[in-house]
Amino acid sequence: MLPTLTSIVLLPFLGVTELPTAVWQVAPEVRATYDGQPLELKKTKDKAAFLVHGLMLHPIKQEKSYKTELHDWQYAKAGLVQALASEFDVYAFSYAQTTAVDVVASTPGMRNHIKKLRRAGYKEIVLIGHSAGGIIIRQFAERYPDSGVTKVIEVAAPNFGSDLAMINVGLPKPQVQFIKSLAPPVRTAIALDGPKLSSKLEICCVVCKLGGLPHDTMVHLDSQWPADLQKQGVPATLVVINHFDAMKGPHAVQTISTLAKEKLVRWTPAQVEQGRRVMFGSDPDAAAAHHPEAERRPLVRVIGRKLLDR
Repeated sequence: MLPTLTSIVLLPFLGVTELPTAVWQVAPEVRATYDGQPLELKKTKDKAAFLVHGLMLHPIKQEKSYKTELHDWQYAKAGLVQALASEFDVYAFSYAQTTAVDVVASTPGMRNHIKKLRRAGYKEIVLIGHSAGGIIIRQFAERYPDSGVTKVIEVAAPNFGSDLAMINVGLPKPQVQFIKSLAPPVRTAIALDGPKLSSKLEICCVVCKLGGLPHDTMVHLDSQWPADLQKQGVPATLVVINHFDAMKGPHAVQTISTLAKEKLVRWTPAQVEQGRRVMFGSDPDAAAAHHPEAERRPLVRVIGRKLLDR
């Protein structure tokens, strides 16, 4: 049998399935838990939020690529963690960035940490991922539909890749595989050839955009809300913010935490088409301006909450 395009693309990366991972319980705050150690979680809620970061470049101290390290928005005092803490026990996941993003989604560390949350008795497990972290949580949900994950929220995720991953100069050597696995040819092939999401899974794409640009400085809009997810009726909402502040800006934090707490339903084809006009076109009547800069930037359109709720 001939190999699929996906298998050809992934072949150079799949030799590594073990890599360092760690989980911190950040609400209520508990010590870090690494692979091989028991997860001493403190269950205080019926719902768990699991935060997954994206790329953190280490051009100077390249040895840090092999270590687990949280991003600033994952810490206990971060706005998003505090916004979620009213209804969720919050866990922050980190991983070494020395292999392809697709391998991270299948690593035993991530599977085991999610399994421990399920065994703890959480009724809902919500995965929230920024940038490459959005790809990781999407792939995890696709590959392990019986894992207990109930909701996935992608934020500025390069589902169809980022052009910046095509740059070949100045990349930290330990992170080359991770970065190259985010290139558009790789991501597009995998997205189109990969498994579909369970129809029972709640999911939303938070699409970030800066001014009148068709991207958030890093990822194009049609990569953040790609055609394959549109076909599955996956809803999307637009936030006026740059890629690097997508998990920290007040409006972004409010949007993400609200999506985590409320029920999400798949869109009808008509709703997807309306969303496309708002997201990619110019439809002034479909926009609900929530951001203070929206009035000064008429090309920015924000999908109204009515589309998200029903």
